[in-house]
Amino acid sequence: MSLHLYLSPHFDDAVLSCGGLIAQQTASGQRVIVATLCAGAPPIEHDLSPFAQSLHERWLTHFPGQDLIALRRQEDRAACARVGAEARHLDGLDCIYRRGPAGEWLYTSHEALFDVLHPGDDDPALTAQLHDLLAQVQPQRVYAPLAVGNHVDHQWLRRLAETWAGAGRPLRFYEDYPYGERVERLAQALNQPVAWRWLRHPQPLTPAQAEAKIAAIACYGSQMTALFESAEAMPSRVQAHLSRRGAPGQAEILWQPLIQS
Repeated sequence: MSLHLYLSPHFDDAVLSCGGLIAQQTASGQRVIVATLCAGAPPIEHDLSPFAQSLHERWLTHFPGQDLIALRRQEDRAACARVGAEARHLDGLDCIYRRGPAGEWLYTSHEALFDVLHPGDDDPALTAQLHDLLAQVQPQRVYAPLAVGNHVDHQWLRRLAETWAGAGRPLRFYEDYPYGERVERLAQALNQPVAWRWLRHPQPLTPAQAEAKIAAIACYGSQMTALFESAEAMPSRVQAHLSRRGAPGQAEILWQPLIQS
């Protein structure tokens, strides 16, 4: 049985970006694992930065009193089940929880989330955990984010995946959604100074696969208003994006790096 490993910086990224393709693969009898890297529990609530605390309050608006990470893990398991995938949660911390060597918070504003990676931001333990997962499951193919939108957690994972691509590992990069709705962001991600060209691989979807993706995205209730204007607006926005990427049908797009000699 073929095994596909999707690497998701946060709990929702792989499903948002590739939920239709995942549904297609599992429906054909292939095994899919969605591994979320930044799935570790943050420090105790009173030890959050003011910025992280404000995000917690926003995400828990409709879930008062709940543990955010436990809730998001539950949402992710439900979403992955909708498209037939297995959810794996690694121990990395989301950037909003990370500190530098002197104990300072590394990312303390919305703008910082989409800026350059902090020079003191490194997690050798997470890198080792990810390598252990690859050795354990031996995937036929690995899928990683292009870092469209430039979120620092997506940047970190893309840089790591680039080293694997350069070493010859079968790898595809996916267009991070919803950042990929803006074509200039996609162009920026594809034109970063790397030592290869890109081969575009459209992945046509059936209406049922598009609907499975939408049903899976709907499981991320805590993130809905952060991602979309409202839960009611989400299905039409996702459908419209899939139609733009696959006209005259619907599709998600993968990108294959071609090493230049």
